[in-house]
Amino acid sequence: MATMTDVAKAAGVSRATASYALRGDPRISPATANKVRRAAASLNYTTNLSARSLRSGRSGVIGVAIFELDKPYPSEMSAAISREAARHGLETIVQQTSNSKEREISILRKVTSQLCDGTIFSPGNVSPEEITALYGGKPMILLDDISDDPLFDCVFTPCEAGAEAAIRHLYEVGCRNIGVLGVDYRILLDDSQATSVSGRRLAGALKAFDDLNINVDERNFVHTLWDMEHARATMHRLVDSGRMFDGLFCLTDTVALGALRGLADRGVRVPDDMAVIGFDGINEGEYSIPSLTTIETDLDDLAKKAIELLSFRLDVANGDVPEGTDLSTRRLTADFRLIERESTRR
Repeated sequence: MATMTDVAKAAGVSRATASYALRGDPRISPATANKVRRAAASLNYTTNLSARSLRSGRSGVIGVAIFELDKPYPSEMSAAISREAARHGLETIVQQTSNSKEREISILRKVTSQLCDGTIFSPGNVSPEEITALYGGKPMILLDDISDDPLFDCVFTPCEAGAEAAIRHLYEVGCRNIGVLGVDYRILLDDSQATSVSGRRLAGALKAFDDLNINVDERNFVHTLWDMEHARATMHRLVDSGRMFDGLFCLTDTVALGALRGLADRGVRVPDDMAVIGFDGINEGEYSIPSLTTIETDLDDLAKKAIELLSFRLDVANGDVPEGTDLSTRRLTADFRLIERESTRR
């Protein structure tokens, strides 16, 4: 059976270069990586996971633990991370946290510490201090970590800037009485909630309202659970009560799709009577009637940043970074773009 040394010799590179090339490391030039892959193919080289783990202490497998995989956005995020991991020669084990502390603890104790070299984790119920005690010292990248004093690298979704762009877009299409669906205005009174995803999206909306000199109060903010059925029912109650907006920013696309159905049920025309914009950029929004304008999180960019951070921490753990390298905690934010569709096209 061909070994990594055989591949390196056939490609005319060092063993380390061959290893990095087959892992998809971006530091290896495309020309060199192609040469190594051709050499590996000619030798019928395949990586034996158990053997590699025994030799290096690394399995080449990372964990991805994300909430509510049965919903479109988390599912699409996991797929993007898995694709990016594969480009780096890594395999993924995807787990659903289910918004349960017990489930998160189980994942950290069993999957992360025993099977994976490192993990990309979306915490919902465990604190960074608890993660430190549970994860076994392996590299960990968090998604949307709300800690004031971060212990781990983190990639954020573009909550504030995206929400601000959503409100500005509604303003630009002529909306002046704008509602926000999916958040209770009072969460800003709770420090922990104020820094959550919903809190940061609310903060972005409030900044836009202030910049545009739009007066709002608690009646502009309508709470609902983040699923289609609750959003639909909430819109029924809102319309039946006589409360109407000319523009509606929904904190997620799932909420927006439910709102569109609820408005249609009551004969409210979108976008003529009420323009609607969502947040996330899930695929379903392109096919709704009307199609949904959205703030699309660039999931490929989010995945790229998360995997690059994790790869760096894996190299640190393996002693593969130069002495003097900055090891301080890093916090990055994914890009976004506004996708204008029929739900705001007046």
